[in-house]
Amino acid sequence: MARYKNGINGAISGKVGNVVGATCRGIAYLRAVPETTNAPTAKQINQRLKFALVMGWLKPLLNIINIGYQILTGDKTAMNRAVSHHLTQTVIGDAPDYHIDFKKAIFSRGELLVSWILEVLCLVNAVLSIKWDNGPASVFCNDDDQASFIIYNPAKEAFVTFTNVATRQEKEAVLQLPEDFAGDTVHCWQHFVNAKGDAVSTTVYLGEIVV
Repeated sequence: MARYKNGINGAISGKVGNVVGATCRGIAYLRAVPETTNAPTAKQINQRLKFALVMGWLKPLLNIINIGYQILTGDKTAMNRAVSHHLTQTVIGDAPDYHIDFKKAIFSRGELLVSWILEVLCLVNAVLSIKWDNGPASVFCNDDDQASFIIYNPAKEAFVTFTNVATRQEKEAVLQLPEDFAGDTVHCWQHFVNAKGDAVSTTVYLGEIVV
């Protein structure tokens, strides 16, 4: 608060811009308008909880999402697009206990064709075997498309990713998971990226499996 000596227009009274003029015991003062912060509504709090949940969950997958959502960015980043989808489509539960509906998660969106998943098996020593079949070859289904897999362990709150580990034509991938995943239930997803890296398939949820 500052003391104000009368100028040519006399003492200031009331609000002027972001200051307030007042007089106390014949002395004029100027003070800044106090900042007012309205308490957030329940709806705002819940939205912040959902946003924090989604951002925290997707953050480890930034590199994958930058490729998976590259053709949809427009005036938004790939992560913005991914967060928007997951906020509206995957968050379930009642406040404040929100969680992710894993089967609705999508880490890539594109025009490449998906494959038919034939088998997802857990072998010994925390090894996953995934087999698939393909449709007819086309510009959207190339033999050299690269298969990537995302594995999430809710108990460990940890992702394991396998990027470009098999070609579409191989129709099989064998994935070594961390040994400490043994006994845990994991969720699995697959998508393809073309050889140039500028086209992807939409994520396919492979289900959950006990390691």
